[in-house]
Formats: sequence, structure tokens, C-alpha cells
Amino acid sequence: MSYEKKVMEQAYDILMKRDFEWSDSFGDDMKLKLLNLLLEYFSDIEHYEKCSKLKPIINRLESMDENISKTTVTGSEKC
Repeated sequence: MSYEKKVMEQAYDILMKRDFEWSDSFGDDMKLKLLNLLLEYFSDIEHYEKCSKLKPIINRLESMDENISKTTVTGSEKC
């Protein structure tokens, strides 16, 4: 097994654990980059079952990011 495959498989296994929690040092942008990298890798090697588990996580993060950017208030607006 190649090192790349081993790392990707291990990263996926860690992310899919029921009790997995992201470290505080991982921002949403970093999470999305990692998840998209895994999605691309597993798509390339046709492991679509893994892709189907990664995609909803990516969608949730992207949705949260959109909602946060829409609700940011600067305090300069008049009431």
C-alpha cells in the first residue's frame, strides 16, 4: 500500500469515528480543504461510498460558512 493511500484511509477513518471532534486549531477553511482533498482522492479511485459520507459534511460546513457571513453585523448600521 502506498503512503498516500494509507494516509488518506487513516484520515478518513479518524473523521468517521463516532466520537471525533475537530481540534480548535482547525478553522472551517482548513476543514473544507482537508475534506475536499479526501473527496477528490476517493472520487479518483472510485470509492464512492466514502465520497457519499464526506459530501454531507462538506455541505454542512459550507452552509454554516454562508450563514455566518450573512449574519455578521459590524455595528455601523442604524437601528
